[in-house]
Amino acid sequence: MPRSEAERTLFNLVQRARIAFALGTAGLVAVARQVGGIPDDLLVRGFVIAAALAAAVAGQEATSRLGRLPLGLLLGILGDVAASSLAVVLLVDRVPLIPAVLLWPIFSAGLVVPLPGLLLVAVLELVLLAGTAFVLVPDALPPTRAAGWGALLLIAAAANGELIRRFRAAQRTTELAFARAADLVHATTRTEVGEVLFAFLSEVVGATATPRLLLAETNDEGGLEVVAHEHLAIAPAEGNRDAIGARGIAPDQGLWFEGAQLARDLRVDDLARYPRAFVQPLADGRRIVGLVVVSAIRGRVLGEEARRGLERVGAHAASALARIELARTVERQRAALTVLLDTRAVPEDDGGVARWAVDAARRISGAKTVALVRRRAGRLVCDRVEGVEADEVLSDAARLLASASLRPVPLVIADTSTDERYALGPRFAVGSVAAIPVAGGDAILFAHDERVDGLSSTDLELLVMLSHQLSLLLARRSEES
Repeated sequence: MPRSEAERTLFNLVQRARIAFALGTAGLVAVARQVGGIPDDLLVRGFVIAAALAAAVAGQEATSRLGRLPLGLLLGILGDVAASSLAVVLLVDRVPLIPAVLLWPIFSAGLVVPLPGLLLVAVLELVLLAGTAFVLVPDALPPTRAAGWGALLLIAAAANGELIRRFRAAQRTTELAFARAADLVHATTRTEVGEVLFAFLSEVVGATATPRLLLAETNDEGGLEVVAHEHLAIAPAEGNRDAIGARGIAPDQGLWFEGAQLARDLRVDDLARYPRAFVQPLADGRRIVGLVVVSAIRGRVLGEEARRGLERVGAHAASALARIELARTVERQRAALTVLLDTRAVPEDDGGVARWAVDAARRISGAKTVALVRRRAGRLVCDRVEGVEADEVLSDAARLLASASLRPVPLVIADTSTDERYALGPRFAVGSVAAIPVAGGDAILFAHDERVDGLSSTDLELLVMLSHQLSLLLARRSEES
């Protein structure tokens, strides 16, 4: 059964070629009969051959229209073999090169059947050729010549079968790439993008149920983080994966890596369970915005069509990830602005203002640890904290908070593990922090994200806006009291 548009085209091409050969043979006989000078027995033989080709055409057409496509293919191939063999039997004593017509069934069958079926056709023709040489017309077709033609048929069958196999594989890869690219247009989450990429790459590299990852940019510094995965024993640890970005991957070309080395670079132990892993970059123009990784037992040499398909799907995936990230950013900003601009529901007591501020900061930044710290009677206290105990904030970030209370601008550390200025305690030793002073309110908004560069520039801008709004609310509370 044809499985692609290209194969359906080939199927129709074979049937049209049969019709052309049948009509051409019949027309040639008719012209020869009118011109004269050709023996009547040759005309009869030509008419019989044309009739055999017409029978093959009619048999396949009838069964195909009745919905019996496999039977139609079989009848068409057998009709080609019968007509070609009949041409050899009838004309070999007059035309020494007539066995060349046996190449036609090999060509026609190769377009619609796989290599084993094509070799079976060649063997059938070889048997008929041997019968012609030894039984029907032994004088016209010596055994040595028949053996030579038989060898040619087998070689032609093998070569044609391999050629068509590669064509089918390339065509299916191309059609699959277009289909997956269309799927990515409708993807609305990074998980859906990962599912489409995993399925496509698994098909291309020949892997099934192996560990696979989708990494994408999660900040303005170009760091990559795992955003989707499949077939992992445990979820990958959070954090940027920058090591692989320096391995010389071109934006438009995937590479095979050693599984163990890649597992160390990406800090995903499950990748070491397989010897090889294929990494395909997701490029937005010339810049790599993500990577998709699929493990495999062994590497595979990818053809030109496969690489073009990977590049095409990778570009669509990069666009999908950018679109999804933009939509998430816009939605977060919309929600944040709604919180910032609508303060009618903010309670009027200090505790209510603190709850509102901490909740708004968590919604704006996505940080798991947020606190509102105020200076009372000469020392810092936590009015409200989420994600950690108040004592941990005051002890592990004491120097940072003290420094931030003396600054008019936010204090931001993108990677706390590399900063020794403020002697942060173990609770904040990894990730990123921001301490934003509240103008005139003697207060500080403190946020900690466990990811390096987890607080983006957009998050910081919105947190600064929140601090301004909080300053107005605290000022209003002071006036009322």
